[in-house]
Amino acid sequence: MSFLTRGEDYLAKAPKFRLVGRDAELKKLSSILVRNMANSVLLVGPGGVGCTALCMGLQASKKDPDAPFDIVNKRLFWLDTDALFSSGDPVSIRESFQRMMGTLDRTPDSVLIIEDTRDFIEAARNVGTLHFINALCLAIKSKKTQVILEARDEDLDVILKSHSDLRELFTLVDLAEPEGEALFQIVAERAEHLQEFHRIRIAESALRTAIDLTSKYRSRDAGMSRAQPERSVSLLDRALSTYRLGAHRRPPGLEEAEATRKAAKTDKQLAEAETALAQVHERWGKSQERIKALYKRQRDGEVAVLELEEELDKQLEAETAARQSPAESPVGEITGRIAKFARLATGAGIESDAVRDLKQRIGKFQEEITTNRAAFDALTKELNDHLELSRDIVLREFSQISGISVSKLNENEREKLRNLETELKSRIFGQDHVVRALSNAVKTARVGRRNQDRPQASFMFLGPSGVGKTEMAKALAASLLDDEKALTRFDMSEYMEKHAVSRLIGAPPGYEGFEAGGILTNAMRKNPLRVLLFDEIEKAHPDVFNVFLQILSDGRLTDNVGRTVSFSESIIIMTTNIGQPHFLNPKFSLEEANAEAIREIEKTYRSEFLNRFAGRQNIICFNKLDLPSIEKIVRREFDGMDRTYGQEGIKITVAEADLKAFCKGHYDPAIGARGLPGFIQANIEPIIVNMILESDKRGPLDLAYNPKRAAFEIRPS
Repeated sequence: MSFLTRGEDYLAKAPKFRLVGRDAELKKLSSILVRNMANSVLLVGPGGVGCTALCMGLQASKKDPDAPFDIVNKRLFWLDTDALFSSGDPVSIRESFQRMMGTLDRTPDSVLIIEDTRDFIEAARNVGTLHFINALCLAIKSKKTQVILEARDEDLDVILKSHSDLRELFTLVDLAEPEGEALFQIVAERAEHLQEFHRIRIAESALRTAIDLTSKYRSRDAGMSRAQPERSVSLLDRALSTYRLGAHRRPPGLEEAEATRKAAKTDKQLAEAETALAQVHERWGKSQERIKALYKRQRDGEVAVLELEEELDKQLEAETAARQSPAESPVGEITGRIAKFARLATGAGIESDAVRDLKQRIGKFQEEITTNRAAFDALTKELNDHLELSRDIVLREFSQISGISVSKLNENEREKLRNLETELKSRIFGQDHVVRALSNAVKTARVGRRNQDRPQASFMFLGPSGVGKTEMAKALAASLLDDEKALTRFDMSEYMEKHAVSRLIGAPPGYEGFEAGGILTNAMRKNPLRVLLFDEIEKAHPDVFNVFLQILSDGRLTDNVGRTVSFSESIIIMTTNIGQPHFLNPKFSLEEANAEAIREIEKTYRSEFLNRFAGRQNIICFNKLDLPSIEKIVRREFDGMDRTYGQEGIKITVAEADLKAFCKGHYDPAIGARGLPGFIQANIEPIIVNMILESDKRGPLDLAYNPKRAAFEIRPS
């Protein structure tokens, strides 16, 4: 058995395949294959990006009229890894692999394609045949064949560790997610296959909505975590499935007929609407009856064919046994002569009457099944002709997957930017100047003129602890990207050592984990559209600032494996505690504290670093929170508790005077806003929780502040 599939045979499995939107990548792949050195390819990309499709496109390109003969001469072979290792017998697997390598050696300009290289390596390791990698490398060195290894990003370290010569023999091709019009072309091509499968049209607006949603948001759903274009195609497939099931539960035209009946103003109009509605239900009832009848006939026909095939098998077995039985009596002699004639007839291609009759009956049933299927498909087409997947259906489906409300998803970019300042002010109190500066910078980056080679906006936040610096970053991610988890936070106290840079961009060659890449670069490869928060940057090692300089000035980083990631779609926020004592010094006014803090960071950081923040315009000092701002924060905490425990039937109320007294007695500027919510969680919530657990009492719960005990108490009702 051969475990190699020729390129034309592999492509024949997908007769409607067409590679679109990958012209540049196809040219790059072709140019590597005609090199003299390092002319094998390690094709790497996130799952779903289209590595296999690119290789299929290479095979398909051989039929192009302008295809260079250098590529036409290449003989592509796909390895069936699962079949090769399925026996689990090392001896059989080795023999099969040797025959396979012999085929490649004898074929001029052969190219072996291994789709999932990690599976190949793991399977080889499990059966003790890891030397297969050595054999492949030897064949490449001796110019007997070329190899294309397909791999996912996360598997790159396993593959490169499997042989020390891989970096020398293979050229790494990093297949990035398609963008813009190229992405639309690919999704539109795949959507044609979905339309054919579901028999439902897809509006162009639905295509673009699916692309926009899956490019902007990263769902934690396993099926939606792959790369583009797979995310968009998966969303369309799910939306079509949901829409299809919903549409086939209700009569077509029912909504319009019901709307007409509701809008009827006269008795005549109402009667006509009622008649039209009854006709809709009648047509639907007849369609359902026809579908059920066709389904029953289809099922009965398939069952009959299975029974006849079983009967045919038994008849053939009986005739075979009869031909092989000896003639021991006159009857046996006659049977023997019949068996002899049966053998001669079979040899001449003549079947017995019983076999011929069974085959004819099977053929008739199969004809009926085919005719019945055609009628079923025609009826399905009739029911589906009025259906079209729209933008709204895609929005609803993605809302179900992501948990983000349709109203948020439906809000366009202009509305989000217009409401950005208001949204931030609803979460961040007492820092209106920061909110204004942040909003204006983001609006300018999204709408106005900006350098496309830099992050959308970069900020450095200074100020006392607990005044909203981290909360501002969370609020920005929630407002712009509808999800706080779109914020990626790096605590720079974890990057105090010199080697800490390797954690961000990957370890240097020769060190453990070299091939894995870095935390920061890997995160940006998965989702470049995010808010990055680097907290307490003064704690980071000075070498880390060289990485910051490149991000802020060039908007890109190259990891240790050689893959480049872009930061042009990100917003970067850095916080520092430098100058914090100045904000808490009662001798300084707000302006004086800001000036002292700025002077201190100028002494601490290099000018070239500080200048990256829009010429220092985006180095912003947060105010020390005043009591009215603290009261708003505490009121928000109590409102949150009321919503949470309201589900248990408890209504929490706190008088404004009690809230003010609590804030005045407990607020410490050195701790900031963090102290009061912490006090509530440690001292007030246990009272409520114990009441829920220990009694059946429900209803209003009035909390009163006792200044003498400096604590809240339950006011008797």
